[in-house]
Amino acid sequence: MSRQAITLIGGGLVGALLAQLLARRGFAVDVFEKRPDPRRAGFVGGRSINLALAERGLQALRTAGLAEDVLERAVMMRGRMVHPLEGACGLQRYGVDDSEVIWSVSRGGLNLLLLDAAEAAGVTLHFGQSLVSADLDTQHIVLADERGTQRQHGASVLIGADGAGSALRTAMNDYMPLGVRIESLGHGYKELEIPPGTGTGRFAIEPHALHIWPRGGYMCIALPNTEGSFTVTLFLPAHGSHPSFDTLPDAAAAAAFFRQDFPDLLPLIPHFAEDYGSHPVGTLSTLYLDRWHIDGRALLIGDAAHAIVPFHGQGMNCGFEDTVVLADLLAASGSDTNEAFAEFQRIRKPNADAIAAMALENYVEMRDSVADPHYLAKRELGARLAARAPEHFMARYRMVTFTHLPYAYVYERGRAQDQLLEQLLRGSASANDVPLDAAVTTLEATLPPLPKLRHG
Repeated sequence: MSRQAITLIGGGLVGALLAQLLARRGFAVDVFEKRPDPRRAGFVGGRSINLALAERGLQALRTAGLAEDVLERAVMMRGRMVHPLEGACGLQRYGVDDSEVIWSVSRGGLNLLLLDAAEAAGVTLHFGQSLVSADLDTQHIVLADERGTQRQHGASVLIGADGAGSALRTAMNDYMPLGVRIESLGHGYKELEIPPGTGTGRFAIEPHALHIWPRGGYMCIALPNTEGSFTVTLFLPAHGSHPSFDTLPDAAAAAAFFRQDFPDLLPLIPHFAEDYGSHPVGTLSTLYLDRWHIDGRALLIGDAAHAIVPFHGQGMNCGFEDTVVLADLLAASGSDTNEAFAEFQRIRKPNADAIAAMALENYVEMRDSVADPHYLAKRELGARLAARAPEHFMARYRMVTFTHLPYAYVYERGRAQDQLLEQLLRGSASANDVPLDAAVTTLEATLPPLPKLRHG
């Protein structure tokens, strides 16, 4: 039986992976991407240089047969290396051991690999093609090339994987309101770089960690790249009193701020003035939609449907998880794309809303709580409960990052576990003050066992 033709808008990470998964299931897939082909023209940035790949994204890549190729190009990160303003830095592991790590991957390198895989699977890629309009009644779209020359393309089934600024979402919303809501975080970011180390050390600082300089209300982070550099990101309030991007109008003001607040980091960025002056301030927002599709004709996926802030490292992972769910639903639905799209939204929207909330909460944790004694006491008590009663307790971060438990379940379970930890620590300054046997008994009486966990 011949499969339905599918038109995908957007050839970024989610679009390229979805296209490959659909082509492998027998669909005829056309992808229209507004950028030139990055394999020939070079990767055009504008988004974060590297990303954190975790289990959910890895599982999608395994489904596509690409996980090993990607991991060969990634750097393992065991945990958060926390750099306080005063005192020694220390590693806070993400998982129990090296079986639970995340991976720093190049956005550009990953996109090139996924485009090659999509093309090898039979996907037709069209570059330099911007979506001008979409007529959902006649099921035609209008595209424009770099010179502004327009053409029509028949598109009975349209999927928008064209990111947070989705042109297809705009066209769909004009046709039928989607209930679009964009909530700005009020903070921005700017990227800097620690170059590769000299001499025998390829990396200037510990390579197998995500480095955080938490300062309560703002922070810097650094992720390793395979060639030995680190991508540094400064997160600050966009406006208001010092420190904010308003109060750091130029590199000289920013360098003075770094000398005071990040004195160990500034010497690692030899091109600070050039980086600060040439890199724009990025914005941070969360996108919510009431509906992701218009019957069986058009659907949004990934950031086009549910863009989130980057503080849980799950934007790409969530989008990749989307692709597997959607490809399976379309393969099982025959020609009934309406049913597949409705089911996709029913399954994925509660999970997208949950990871959006957890990403916002994780910003507070990263910039402030990782250095807070009460947070550290809860973390230690949670680790002891997880070791003694692993079928009843797992830290929320581990559930998000290393399992396939639905985000919505993880969010609710994490809240219940946090309430229990607060109850157990009441009146205690340290996890050592809590009798562990009694704590385990309370845990098992309060919370049901975790669902069967699936790793890898």
